[in-house]
Amino acid sequence: IFMQCLLALILGLILAEMMLPLFNNLFGIPLSIWHGNTALFGQLILILLGVTVISGIYPALVLSGYKPASVLKGNMQTSYKTLWLRNSLLAGQFVIAIIFIAGLLIVNNQLKYMQAEDKGFKPSQVVFIKNIQFYNKPKDFESARNKIMKIPGVNNVTVASDIPDGSKPGTNNYKLETKELSMDFLDVNFDYFETLGIKLKSGRFFSRDFIADTAVSAILNETAVARYGVTNPVGKVIRGCNMDYKIVGVVKDFKAQGFEATVAPTIYAIKNPCNEKKIKIMVNIDQSSMTSALAALKSQWSDINTLDGEDFRYEFLDELYGKLFKKQEQLQSVFFFAAMLTIFIAVLGLFAFSAFTTNNRIKEISIRKILGATDFQMFKMLNTFFIGIVLIANLIAWPLAYVLAKKWLETFAYRIDIPLFPFVIAALFSTVLTVLTVSIQARKAVKTNPADALKYE
Repeated sequence: IFMQCLLALILGLILAEMMLPLFNNLFGIPLSIWHGNTALFGQLILILLGVTVISGIYPALVLSGYKPASVLKGNMQTSYKTLWLRNSLLAGQFVIAIIFIAGLLIVNNQLKYMQAEDKGFKPSQVVFIKNIQFYNKPKDFESARNKIMKIPGVNNVTVASDIPDGSKPGTNNYKLETKELSMDFLDVNFDYFETLGIKLKSGRFFSRDFIADTAVSAILNETAVARYGVTNPVGKVIRGCNMDYKIVGVVKDFKAQGFEATVAPTIYAIKNPCNEKKIKIMVNIDQSSMTSALAALKSQWSDINTLDGEDFRYEFLDELYGKLFKKQEQLQSVFFFAAMLTIFIAVLGLFAFSAFTTNNRIKEISIRKILGATDFQMFKMLNTFFIGIVLIANLIAWPLAYVLAKKWLETFAYRIDIPLFPFVIAALFSTVLTVLTVSIQARKAVKTNPADALKYE
């Protein structure tokens, strides 16, 4: 057993070294087995000894279960205590495999939900341009805006202190009527909401037709209005940053921080003494004109933004926002590989167990065939026992998978309800896999000539 475990350890290290580049690329980390990891060798020795001892327990129990007198008479029946251990180990392998299968499907479902769910804004056509020029006042940005708007394909352009990429804006206390709240605040410019496709709930957006918008106007989101408990906030005065704002509109909530955090109460203003960092330019471009518009922006950037010169750097907003899903995508990959590995190990154990069981019952099968049993009845007899073990494994795995999935989903403010189909699919998949694996072994026994199996009896 020690030599087998040593060989397995060597093969495992070879496979780990081969798979490490893929793992590092998937998670963006520079792990190495051999460099700067001296403690690993001592740990591997302990693992080798531990696995050797654990794997030697079962054969020791089997051998200790035999009675010398019975063995000498040719009776090699296994004791019940080893049978229970063998069944438990097989069921345990399937429990782990079923948990990973159900977990993979639930993670995949949550990821699909986040990708398909309405985020409240449209980042797909928006380009974020990295910039070092401050545009704290609307008039500071007008020249650059007019030049960008002349480029064919450009729909809207704006500048703000923050972009919806998961980053957290600043916070400050704002008082509306008698209630004071801590709220996120964003310093924005005209066309901010139009550029991002954010929907208006009541009132209006900021407009160049209203001079006061550059000085004392503010817009709240739905969450802020709900927290203040005001039914019609448009036209009311809200105070913060040592000045009074007149609320001119309410916008619908949008998930700027992704799906893990609830939408925070937020105030938007063009003039904001608490924040003078309007630096992030966003351009909404027609999808069909994206390539030509970006090329034009690059060639004209030194004229549009003299401070940056020819240093034109940009990112697509949907890709920036998509990075918020990276952790879930990595978890999905982990569950996929773990599910495949645990299924493979479970099938190996099932294959060996079914081969052992079938071989022990070869004489029984032969006698049943002589008495008129059909091949289907033999397949049913051999599969029933193993299907029972797999069904028990499902009954154990389902509540465990449910609890783990529930704990994980609770980390999201916006999440799916745990569906039933991952558990049903895990049960069907494990059952079908069991039937196929056992039937391969059963076919050999069923096709055996009864005369060959019973010729020494």
